[in-house]
Amino acid sequence: MKLFAAGLIICSCGAMGLLVASSYTMRVRNLKQLMNFMQVLESEIHFARTTLPDLIAQQAPQFSGAVGRFLAVLRDQLEDGAGESFSAVWDQGLTSLSSNGLPPSVLEDLRACGNALGRSDAAEQSKHVQQLIFRLEQALGTAERDREQHVRLWQYLGFCAGLLIVLLLF
Repeated sequence: MKLFAAGLIICSCGAMGLLVASSYTMRVRNLKQLMNFMQVLESEIHFARTTLPDLIAQQAPQFSGAVGRFLAVLRDQLEDGAGESFSAVWDQGLTSLSSNGLPPSVLEDLRACGNALGRSDAAEQSKHVQQLIFRLEQALGTAERDREQHVRLWQYLGFCAGLLIVLLLF
């Protein structure tokens, strides 16, 4: 019975460590997907002149995870036609992103870009999106460094903490 309890403690602590480690990987994945979407958005604004609701409806199924949920919220709110401004709809979509470990600076940059979309000419919108892409690249570099430093640490720390608990209890 003690062996079973010890195994359960080690596995649960290890799973917690793996969960924390996966959050660093998910942050990098989410930032990469946001960059991809923003690059598509910038090219559509600059070259194709696709309207925002049409672009979001086209792109939402192509993304998964937090960015996919963000785009789905935008698509649903825009299709709903409640008469809200695009920046209000964008802010509602950002609430789904805020719970996925993105840095607050990235969320503020996204909010500022969302406020600029649809309010000015194509060149101005393209400039805002390019600035956001640059900031996302910086955040991605930081997230990748954090991932390299912390993923292995949290993986080992979870299992080692489980072993320590087992040693202290038994």
